[in-house]
Amino acid sequence: MSHAYIVDSVTQITATTLVLSLRQQEDERLFSFQPGQYASISFFKGKRPTPARCFSIMSSPTSQRTLQFGIRTKGRFTKAVSRLKPGDEVKVGGPFGGFVLDLSENNDAVLLAGGIGITPFMSMARYATSVGASNKLTLVYSCQTQDDIPFLGALLILEARNPNFHVEYVINTGTTERLPVAMSINSGRVTPELLDRILASDYQAKMFYVCGPPSYMQAMRQTLTAKSVSSSRILTEAFAQGPNQQTGKIRSWPYNIYAIGAASVVLASLTVAMSDLLKTLPPASLARAVTLSPTLTSTNARQQDLDSLVNNLPLLATTTAESGAVVAANHAAAVAASATSVAPTTSPGSPSSVAKTSPSAPAPVPAPAPRAKVCTTTQSGVTTCV
Repeated sequence: MSHAYIVDSVTQITATTLVLSLRQQEDERLFSFQPGQYASISFFKGKRPTPARCFSIMSSPTSQRTLQFGIRTKGRFTKAVSRLKPGDEVKVGGPFGGFVLDLSENNDAVLLAGGIGITPFMSMARYATSVGASNKLTLVYSCQTQDDIPFLGALLILEARNPNFHVEYVINTGTTERLPVAMSINSGRVTPELLDRILASDYQAKMFYVCGPPSYMQAMRQTLTAKSVSSSRILTEAFAQGPNQQTGKIRSWPYNIYAIGAASVVLASLTVAMSDLLKTLPPASLARAVTLSPTLTSTNARQQDLDSLVNNLPLLATTTAESGAVVAANHAAAVAASATSVAPTTSPGSPSSVAKTSPSAPAPVPAPAPRAKVCTTTQSGVTTCV
């Protein structure tokens, strides 16, 4: 079931990332989700509906009437999102996914984020901070350069407010001199040695969450497996279809969301096409079709009655039509006709007053006797006389 939201703002926070902020309409029921889940969004591009696309929710579940999505701006859909204006309507479906922070079970969680994979962790960190949870959260955030760190300001504020939340930044390439000194900054890639230092080589009793590009997730899973971390303590969320989808309790990025979205677009397109076609048809054509249809139906009914009558004529002649009186009258007429069917050749009383026929000649054929008409009427009111 989809929920109606209104665009509050669309903000480009880095060269490659934007934040879509939505507010729920007053008459809509609350959209309940858990920290780390994602939702599908769709909207109208011109007068045509867009397909539904899935994005992780980066706002906290405690924000009852607002939703935020962090979106990497590449591709036609995300570029269309960047052109949304305040007041535009957006449909939100969901929530989906089992990539969820469970504060009742995960007392010590390690969050491994690559690039835009930070978005579900923003929801987790915001939620834990807003409810004052004592759970320990360690975020290892891998970014390409120092100029492309989405949500840097928000992360610094969360880290300052929540003593149980700590962030380790890993800058893959370039320098880091423009970043605040208070940040914990690492250069290069997330290696086993770097994880050993950050976690003090303690991988036991920790729950590991991994989200990012497929290559990043594959490397993190291999590293954790080599550290003897069981698969039951590794939960992953993918931002692309393929073998590196979510592992854990529930699969991520369901194919049916895209299938339903595509079917909705096709149905909407057919509806628009039929509406355009009806507008082009002259009204007289429609009126003529409506006028002719009862006539055709009536004609077909009468034709069926006639066909039935013809097919049942022998049956009617021997059963329904020929009652006792009619049969007697027909028999008397036949007898009278047969008495006058032979013409006399001599005077009456002559021995040869009865006509004789040659043995080789055929017997004379009597003239057909006049027969009383038999009339029948069908249930539809058609009367036929034979």
